[in-house]
Amino acid sequence: MAGSLRLTLPLRLSAVLLLSCWFGIAGAARPAPSDVGLGRGGNASFVGAWCAGTKYPALCNATLSPHAASVGASLTRLAWAALNVTHDGARNSTKAMKRMAADGHLAPVAAEAARDCVSMLGDAVDLLGQSVEAMEEAAAEEEGQAPQQSRRMARFRVDSVLTWASAALTDGHMCMEGFKGQAAGGGGVRKAVRGRVVGLVHLSANALCIVNAMANQTPP
Repeated sequence: MAGSLRLTLPLRLSAVLLLSCWFGIAGAARPAPSDVGLGRGGNASFVGAWCAGTKYPALCNATLSPHAASVGASLTRLAWAALNVTHDGARNSTKAMKRMAADGHLAPVAAEAARDCVSMLGDAVDLLGQSVEAMEEAAAEEEGQAPQQSRRMARFRVDSVLTWASAALTDGHMCMEGFKGQAAGGGGVRKAVRGRVVGLVHLSANALCIVNAMANQTPP
């Protein structure tokens, strides 16, 4: 049953999430370099224009604005930056949950949930690592630093990244779900877990929005 949930939840979560990304909706206007300009502060404007359509725009701006210079006006580079930031967040969440699982103060149910959470977050780290590598390759091709892949392979890569990012988002949600109920220690434990994981969930949601926008611009 758990395996089935982990296969179906990414699709359900990403479908719900993408309805909340205004540039993920067919026919919605999408920002372009010409819309925001690339004069003084233009790179930051490009990042801000795309962040405005994500689930958590303030977080998006805060985490991606420092990458504005390297992003330039490339949506591929912006997707890479979003995935890279999320990958770092997943590693930080995993470390925090490992410390929580090892401190010896959790009830048995919560201790088991914490171990499961560490395993799921480890999966998220691996999936996001693959996503970062794939998007780095796409950016290198876009900039002429690597041979261009066929259109079919380029689309396959973007679709794979969408799948991996959706699964990482699911892992974060399922990690928090494991701490429901009094047997897991009650609200205090859930709040502590949420504090360690919710940032990853929000970063994953934003990254998924941006990768989906890129997918909409990648020919089938």
